[in-house]
Amino acid sequence: MDKILITGALGQLGTEFIKHFKKLNVFVLATDIKLPKSKLPCEFEQADSLDKTRINELVKKHDINIIYHLVAILSASGEKDPFKSWKLNMNSFQNIAEISVENNIKKVFWPSSMAVFGTESKLDLVIQNPLMNPSTMYGITKLVGEKLMEYYFNRFRLDIRSLRYPGIVSVETAPGGGTTDYIIDMINAAKKGVDYTCFLDENTELPMMYIDDAINSAITLMSAKKSNLSILGSYNITGFSITPKKLLNEIKSNGFNLKVNYEPDFRQKIADSWPKKIDDSSSKKDWGWNPEFGLKETIREALK
Repeated sequence: MDKILITGALGQLGTEFIKHFKKLNVFVLATDIKLPKSKLPCEFEQADSLDKTRINELVKKHDINIIYHLVAILSASGEKDPFKSWKLNMNSFQNIAEISVENNIKKVFWPSSMAVFGTESKLDLVIQNPLMNPSTMYGITKLVGEKLMEYYFNRFRLDIRSLRYPGIVSVETAPGGGTTDYIIDMINAAKKGVDYTCFLDENTELPMMYIDDAINSAITLMSAKKSNLSILGSYNITGFSITPKKLLNEIKSNGFNLKVNYEPDFRQKIADSWPKKIDDSSSKKDWGWNPEFGLKETIREALK
């Protein structure tokens, strides 16, 4: 029986993975540097992912054989303290990789991001293997992580699987400092009946996906036969593309009267280095990726 460790478990993805595995009655050990605000439906241990000894002890104690490593400082937050971002994102990844090799971990899931691409990619539609030159520390750490994935597989046969997530729409957990946080902020403003000031230009187009698709895609990838996977690094994935203007129109079409002002800040430059659309045909071909939520379904669910 699989026993799963989730690091960074109190973040946007972690909380949803815990819910998913709870339904399957699978053993989960959740870890985070913070304590949960309420009791979780799984085992929890407070632990810093930079503390390799502590994480290794927990892996051995609970006989862990699958790891979901979700610890990261996101794009906008990372630009405020890039050195801290490098240290946390890269050193925690290195710790998990080494622990996995030492303990014969069966599989690791580690999310990458569309932040890996950068302005030298053809941003109108980014292919699976474009020229990549990320402009943020977050994107740099994700690109280095992708190369380390390939190294650890070729050198140690460590099976790490990954998705280049676009912006993720989830209203259950507060935004975590990403450049696509505006979509959650705008939806929450509509629900509260207050005006919203958007930090991106109204015509900035970016790829997004609903949280349920983000979780299901990872589970599907982790369940796929290794022999079916043609990519050692991270797979492109997307749900739909949207602009703040299009989002506002969709919110209004659901009966909400929201006023939005546009005051682009430093996050606009980050968004301008990201793709408008993503080609995820390799994911569809190799492991059957198929999103369930389009733009309209996502906004309708998020506004409930």
